Amino acid sequence: MQIKSFIYIIFCSFILIACVPKINKIEKNDESKISDELKIIKEYKSKDELTIKWWESFQDLQLNLIITKALEESNSLKSIKQRYEKANAIIKSVESENLPNISFESDVTRQRFSENHIFPAPLGGGEFTTYHVGTTLDYKFDFWDERKSKIKSVKNRAYAQLAFIEQSKLDLSLAITQLYLSWNFNEKKVEILEEIAKILDNESKLLKEKYDIGLADEVSLNNKKAQISQIKYNIYSIEEIIKGQKASICILGGFLPSFAQNLKKPNVNSSTNLSIPKDINLNLLSNRADVIIQKYIVLSNDENINVAATKFYPNINLSGVLGFTSFLSNDFLSKASSVPSVGFAVDLPIFDWGKRAANLDEKVVEYNSSIYEYNDIVNKAVNEVIGVLNKIEYKNLQIRMHNEEQKSVELNEKIANKRFQIGLNDKIFYFDSKINSLMIHIVEMELLESHSKLELELIKSIGGGFKEENLKNVKG
Repeated sequence: MQIKSFIYIIFCSFILIACVPKINKIEKNDESKISDELKIIKEYKSKDELTIKWWESFQDLQLNLIITKALEESNSLKSIKQRYEKANAIIKSVESENLPNISFESDVTRQRFSENHIFPAPLGGGEFTTYHVGTTLDYKFDFWDERKSKIKSVKNRAYAQLAFIEQSKLDLSLAITQLYLSWNFNEKKVEILEEIAKILDNESKLLKEKYDIGLADEVSLNNKKAQISQIKYNIYSIEEIIKGQKASICILGGFLPSFAQNLKKPNVNSSTNLSIPKDINLNLLSNRADVIIQKYIVLSNDENINVAATKFYPNINLSGVLGFTSFLSNDFLSKASSVPSVGFAVDLPIFDWGKRAANLDEKVVEYNSSIYEYNDIVNKAVNEVIGVLNKIEYKNLQIRMHNEEQKSVELNEKIANKRFQIGLNDKIFYFDSKINSLMIHIVEMELLESHSKLELELIKSIGGGFKEENLKNVKG
């Protein structure tokens, strides 16, 4: 009769499953539309495909050393990696719930029993020592995959942390490379300005000679001195910027200030070309760590909904005790002192005043919010790729137009040199043409620097060589 009653209780509990509220989840963006948007991208020609160590394409050993050292020693990255270790610890904790909880307990108690209670003499009014030892087992069945969903949830959070580490590595390497490339172009500007300063100094000497014999006025001489001062000030300003850039590299990399003192001038390969994979329209989303972070957050939140839904289903707990209890130490471990027990319990709160429904609603809201964030990141990713390619195309046009202008200025320099050689113009006229030619090279450096920044933006927009499948190979 008891078994029939127990089965009846379970049957009634299962009927109550129909009380689970309806779950209204929103959908992600249609990824086929994303692919269609990216089909308009023309192939970006280059020598090599983009790899995870993309900075090596600049062929600067010092840059490679700085980034490698920063990725290994950066305290900020180490802090982020600890979050992944924490996620792994949570996974192990949740997985442990799949096994029965077994514990051991023992105690020895000296107690006087009341004469005015339920215990008759000689127990009542006497003092006795109670000996107890036992092993308990507790196990909660998982008929509705609650623990399985919990494990999936925390694993997805761990993958999100791994992707966040990769995103942080990319941000760090991009920031260091941008400073390094800017330092490289500033060094070239200094070299050009120093050459201009030498030419202006020679011009000043020639003007001084002309001034001494009355062929030049004092205003021209003073103007030339002012030009020299301005050039020297520009050199000083750029050198101070370089010091700041080297200090910033140390800060980003987590290096001490003395590290900057050992840095040499950059030796960057300026002919570096970056690439966009031919199938970018198919796998852009899996190559962007920021998108993958949000993807796994969405998956984790989806599993949290499943966990919350299982609270509406009945469950069965199994408990058991195997132990001994006795007043006599001699008979402590005898069969007469054994106290074995086993029990089943059905768990299903019926009236909780909306607590389970509110918990489920909270998880659905978190999921929907993460979907909106995912859709937003995907839209930004597509716009970034297309936007930076348009900027690069426009910058390439600027560089081509500048090259045409540079050819004309350099041709004027040659003409001025020939006119000086045959005596049609003095040397100052040639010097001025030479300075114009050098000044346009400074503009060239500025254009190339802005182009390099756009290339770094391109690296970021296509994920910096990141691939989602690499996360699966990381051992936790």
